[in-house]
Amino acid sequence: MDKLEKLLQVVSDENIILHYDNSLPYQLEGLYVNIKDVGPAIFLLNSLKQNKSRHVEILGEELGHHFTSVGDSICNAATYRDQLDILKCEKKATDWSTNYIITNNELIKALEYGCNSFYEISEFLNVNELVVRDKFEYLARKSSTGYIQLGSYKVILTNLPNIYLYKDL
Repeated sequence: MDKLEKLLQVVSDENIILHYDNSLPYQLEGLYVNIKDVGPAIFLLNSLKQNKSRHVEILGEELGHHFTSVGDSICNAATYRDQLDILKCEKKATDWSTNYIITNNELIKALEYGCNSFYEISEFLNVNELVVRDKFEYLARKSSTGYIQLGSYKVILTNLPNIYLYKDL
């Protein structure tokens, strides 16, 4: 089962309505809403069907909203505080998405294969390079030491987007 199929399975398991359309409000590519008396729904642009890695990225983030968001985060931000709240909501959804789309075990396999850049990892995992970047940014925020251990590799995360790999001997 590929990544898109796994995400579509989550949509089905969570009883989320999935609808594709030619346009969405605010020039969005995806939108998650929980409609009173109907339930959760994800709206995606039809054009995403033509770009599988972007489709995975956007569907993953909208599912991230399903699992992490509360309330309305697409309204126009009237205040700086509103903007911060929206950005915090988006970051939570992105974190959920990147951790679901790319597991640490998949990163280990990519490193063992010889991948040593965001581009090479994204090609190996068949995901958008931005998803790989977001995954490493998440790992960097969670690390108190500036590095993480992935299998036999120590990955230095203090100079993103550059990653430095050291293999235990």
